[in-house]
Amino acid sequence: MLLIIGFLFMLFIFAVISILTGAYRAFIDLPSALLVLVSLLFFCLVSKSGKIIGNYIKTSFKKEHIYTITELKALSTALKNTSKFILSVGGFGFLSGVIASLMYLDLKDRLGPNLAISLITLMYAITISCFALFPTQAWAENKINMLKDEA
Repeated sequence: MLLIIGFLFMLFIFAVISILTGAYRAFIDLPSALLVLVSLLFFCLVSKSGKIIGNYIKTSFKKEHIYTITELKALSTALKNTSKFILSVGGFGFLSGVIASLMYLDLKDRLGPNLAISLITLMYAITISCFALFPTQAWAENKINMLKDEA
């Protein structure tokens, strides 16, 4: 549940920033979003981390579910791995965009927009990591500490 709330909060922040700056299209780039989201979806489908996160999302809608320390440790590790992966994808997208931009240095009027688009991929990865993955991972770590103190 916290993952979904974090993702929705991230979209809300993007909307507010877009409205306040008046740059509605400055933060929207479909190829960058697809690079980050498709990579994240692929990672979640093929990795053990994705299965653990998917299981967390399913059980978070059940109020009677009580998490064990083993489940929470697995969730924390899975979220750390997913965060590392998504930040790597953002870095890859940024470097690819910079390389593509530097190929056309003779078109100086296009350099700024091309570099901005390469930064958007990195921004998407960082915001997904900070707003969705990190809070859930911190919640899992806090629950682990609470359960250890109770025992």
